[in-house]
Parts: sequence; C-alpha cells; structure tokens
Amino acid sequence: MRVPQPVRKRARRLVPLGATGILLLAGCSSSPAARTTPASPASSASGGSAAKTCIQRWQLTAAPVPSGDAAASTDLSGVAAISPADVWAVGSTSPAGKDQQTLAERWDGSSWAIVPAPDPASAASLGGDQLIAVAGVSPDDVWAVGYIGAMAPPVLGASFTPAAQTLTEHWNGTSWSIVDAPDVAARDGIEPWDVLTSVAAISSDDVWATGVSEWPLTFDDEGQVAAQPLVEHWNGKYWAIVSVPDPEPAPPDWALASGGVPPSATATVASVALLGVTGSSPADVWLVGGYEPDMGVQNYQPGPWETLTEHWNGTAWSVVQAPDATLPEPLSDGSKAADDLLTAAAETPAGNLWAVGGALPGSALTLQMGDGAWSLIPSLAVSAENDGEARPVAQWPGYTTAGANAPTFFSGTSPLLSVITLSAVNAWAVGAVILHWDGTSWQPLYTVNGQSFGYLTGVAAGGSGGLWAVGGTSIVHATCV
Repeated sequence: MRVPQPVRKRARRLVPLGATGILLLAGCSSSPAARTTPASPASSASGGSAAKTCIQRWQLTAAPVPSGDAAASTDLSGVAAISPADVWAVGSTSPAGKDQQTLAERWDGSSWAIVPAPDPASAASLGGDQLIAVAGVSPDDVWAVGYIGAMAPPVLGASFTPAAQTLTEHWNGTSWSIVDAPDVAARDGIEPWDVLTSVAAISSDDVWATGVSEWPLTFDDEGQVAAQPLVEHWNGKYWAIVSVPDPEPAPPDWALASGGVPPSATATVASVALLGVTGSSPADVWLVGGYEPDMGVQNYQPGPWETLTEHWNGTAWSVVQAPDATLPEPLSDGSKAADDLLTAAAETPAGNLWAVGGALPGSALTLQMGDGAWSLIPSLAVSAENDGEARPVAQWPGYTTAGANAPTFFSGTSPLLSVITLSAVNAWAVGAVILHWDGTSWQPLYTVNGQSFGYLTGVAAGGSGGLWAVGGTSIVHATCV
C-alpha cells in the first residue's frame, strides 16, 4: 500500500490484506515488480535431516473458482500438506453481489477440487467470513481458522458493531463443520475485532491458534485500532482463550469509551499482535508477531513496531528477545528504525526454527533460532522511501548479487507471509517472491517458468509430494526431478 509523498507516517493500525492475514497499514506495497528471473534454487523439498541436492521442477496453476464467482474475488491464503496426495488450501470467495464466503480446496494427488465449507449463521449479519490458515494432524483431522465479519474500519461517532468474530472449522475425513471458539468480551460496550491468523496442529488434542483482537479507538478520526494478542488452544474437547505475556498494557478505557477524549498529552496507547504459531511438540510451541510501545495517538508520532516472540515449554509462556532490523536508508524523519512485524514461523522436530515477516516499509524480515537465541539473517533489502520509482536492490548497502542484472523492486516490497522449515539447510519463505534458504543465504525466485505468481501467502511441504504455495488464485508446486 503506497503512502502519498512527501508525508510518510509510520504504520498506524493493523488491517487484513484480503484473506492473507494481518499486515501493517502504511508499510507495504502488494504489487512489487520483478524485472529479472534468476535461476531456480536447487534443494530438496523433503524434510530429511540432510537435504539432498535436486533440480526443482516448477509448476504454476490457477486455483478452481466456484461456479458463478469471479476469479478476482477468489483468494486462497493458507495451505497444509497432510501427505503427497492430500493437500488443503483455504481462503474466501465472493459470489456476485454477495459478501465473501469460506473456500476450501483439496489436492488428491492428481487434481484440485472445491470442497464445501460451511458459513456460520452470523456471517450474514456481520458481512461475510473467510478462512486464513489451515493445519492437519491426519487425513481425518484438519483445522482451518479465520474470522467472521467485514472488518470495515471504524468511523468516528458511528456504532462499532457488528464486530469480527473468530472462526474455526474442522475436517473429520468426510466433511467440514464449524466448531465454536470463544471471542474476547466487550469493554465499555465496544466489541473488538477477533481474528485468527495462524494454526498449528500438534495432535488431536493439542492444537494452537493465534491472531489479534483489535479495539477501535473511538476518539480517533483516522480509523486507528489498538491490538492485543489473541491465543486459543484446543484440548480435544473445546477451544479456550489462553493468557500469554503482553509487553504492553491493554488500551485504557478512555480510548474505547464512545466519545472518549484523551485526558492528557502523556497518556499512551500501545498495540501487540501475535500473528504466527508453530509447534514441534506439546512442550515446544512458538508465537511470533510484534508490538508498538506507543501508537502516537497524542502527538501523531508513533514509535516503531518491534519484533515479539514467545515460547511455550509445556508449562508456561515466556517472551524470548528477538532482534529488530535497521533500514538501509533513513525515513523522512531521519530514523532508520523499521516497523518490524513477524507474520509466520516454522520449526522442525530437530529444532530448526525460522520466523519471517517484514521490516517495513522496505525489506523482508527473516530471523533464525540458534543456540537458544534469535539471529537476524539478511534477506531482501530495498529502498526505505517510496519515491514512486523502481530501483535495483543492488544499489542499497549490504546487498550483493551475482551477475550484472540486479532484480528490481518498487520501494516498499511486501513482507513475507509464510515459511516452511525442512532442515538446517532447507527452508522456504513466500510473499511477493519465493525465497529459499540453502544453509548459507536466501536465494530469490521471482517468477515460475517466466510467469508471475502474484502474492503468495501460504507455503507447505508434503514430503515426496514436494513444495506447495498459494496466494490469490495462484497455486505453485515444486518437486524434485
């Protein structure tokens, strides 16, 4: 999303980007432009401890579109591979003249087909619904999460209902069904927007979902919201909200009460979001996201978002310090502090862990866990300022590329939205590009067989079935040959 020049404010709120999850409002462009196509990265799409070298065979196909729906309104956002012949993709679609509806599609080893997924009764009054993420334990135990509601920004003086509600659906091997999941209670008569953006299925009685509750700030005239983390756990019988460490206090009552007015220039409002979850065992679960210590609602000078990661050891949650990125060039205010927000994480049973997101407004953000600590690993760095021109990323400090023709992006490259970790030397992350970690560096892929795949928002690996990535109506499949 481009911000008019010469004024650039830091990201002020969290909003959904279609069905892709939650992204910072003023930090990214969803339409980066790649001018060159490097060779496909070579690696294994299987999850062994030592990845074998292979040649990737890439294929880009269009997702099935429900009869009568426009392709432009069909949006796949998450993917999960249960086996080589059992892959699920979820998202939303909008019949002509109607609100968005849930969408589930399945790969049976030879083709993709639409599988009916129910819409809750409340969707009709709340403005529709959509699924954002999917994860599975087995062919007859798959979970998808998202939200019910239109997520329209608040308007000063208007009613803030209806509000978005959590949505969880379960596949039992035969059909999808809606399973009730709790929402955050209203405060001062204000209903929050409760959105689940990620799910991790460890076992049939151990499933985690995470996302955000967004509270509209009723005194504000710019549609701001203050975010708080929303974490829920399935114990085999029911979903329950779980308390996790919150580095910032909840929004004060004066910020939520209808017609409220800030009492003083020293009062602050902060935001916290945990957008991604991954788990390798019941005693090893990670949440990733970010927090904004001061939204700047008093002086319109918000502080930068900072990375946030939290770990569950089977007994308690704890915050694990994570590094923040520095922009390659200063913003208009002279600061090089990026808005750092992690959107996804993935871990292998061996403990190989990556977290990805965006160092907004200019770069992808990739963090690797090693020896109990996070490290910031260089990925793609581009211009921090949006001057309306495309520039080679090779012009920015710290970036090197082989060959004379450097790939080119418009300023404000979108962040990474999903990652899959297969081994210490084999990981994949997706967004406006496909990135492959070969154990030494991230290697980019900008097109598939010369075709643009648009914006990818989910990635999964199905063993010998290879790598899958989805986004919009694009389905990317890579296998070793």
